[in-house]
Parts: sequence; structure tokens; C-alpha cells
Amino acid sequence: MLDELLAYDKELLIYLNNLGEIQFNTFWIYVTSFIYWVPLLLFIFYKIYKKFPKHQAKYIIGYGFFILFASLFLVEIVKIGIERIRPCNDPTVAPFLNIIIKPTNYSFFSGHATVSVALTTYLVLIVRKIFPFIRLLYIWPLLFIYSRLYFGVHYPFDILTGIIIGILIGVAFHRICNARIVKLRIY
Repeated sequence: MLDELLAYDKELLIYLNNLGEIQFNTFWIYVTSFIYWVPLLLFIFYKIYKKFPKHQAKYIIGYGFFILFASLFLVEIVKIGIERIRPCNDPTVAPFLNIIIKPTNYSFFSGHATVSVALTTYLVLIVRKIFPFIRLLYIWPLLFIYSRLYFGVHYPFDILTGIIIGILIGVAFHRICNARIVKLRIY
């Protein structure tokens, strides 16, 4: 059964990866780089800082940064422990992929999926009543995640696992931060 799932994972990646067109490579190179998303996140943190009382904003933003670093740390620990070769480096899959970038570290599970979904879920849950537009932030992980399939650097199961773990992290930190903010209101 596991062999069938892994084979399907490879086939689905090959299909999704081959949907790409060479004229969009530059666009996807920008999308896949976290640095180009920083202004959007800083803008959201700025809006939180301006809208919330300073002592609450400090916790909301602080937990947001903590999510970034903690989820990246978790992903790297798991990647080192599992050691799943990236599809772009796997000789049984790579010949069937359009490879534009070729990271050398491991594949399971996707840091892009985990971090972007965790932070987005957290922010949406925290500020959705004050900033209804925040739900549009989910466009970021969708593009960010698809770029990893476009480049053939993750299998779909790596992405799915990252999404699930990202949701769990985002919900957990929402609850932690919300409990902290409620305590701040009491005092």
C-alpha cells in the first residue's frame, strides 16, 4: 500500500510539474522566494500594531515571528531525520521533471507549506474580526506552495503534510496567543 501511495505521489508530481510553461519561470522564481513576501507580512504586522493596543500587538506580532522560526526549525529537524530525497535529485523522477532550481537538502516535509500555512492560519484566526480582508492572505501559501511543485523540489505528499502541520501550528498558537491576550485584558 505504501509503495502504491509513493508511486502515485511521483506520478502526481510529474503531472503537476509538467503543467508549467517556460515563460512563467521568472514569475515562479519570485513567488518561491520568501524575501519577496516580507513586505506583505511587514504591512500586516504594521496594521496589527496600529489597530491593537500596544501590549496586545506586541504578543500577536511576537508569536507570528516565533511561528516562523519554530516551524522552520521543526521542518529541518524532520528533514534530517527522514532524509527523503527531493524529486529533482531522484534519478527515477528527475528525468521527467522540468527542473529550474535544484536544492540539495531533503524533501519531507515542505518548509514553504508549513511556514506559510502556519503563519497565515494564525493571522487569519487572530485578526479576522478586525480585518475581514485577511482571509485573502491565503493566496500567499497557495502560490508559495504551488511554486514548489512547479520546480519539482517537493512531492505532493510533502506539501500536504506541510499544510496539515502548518494548520495545527497556526491553530495552536492562535489559542496560546488568544489566552495571553485575554489575560492581559483582565489586568
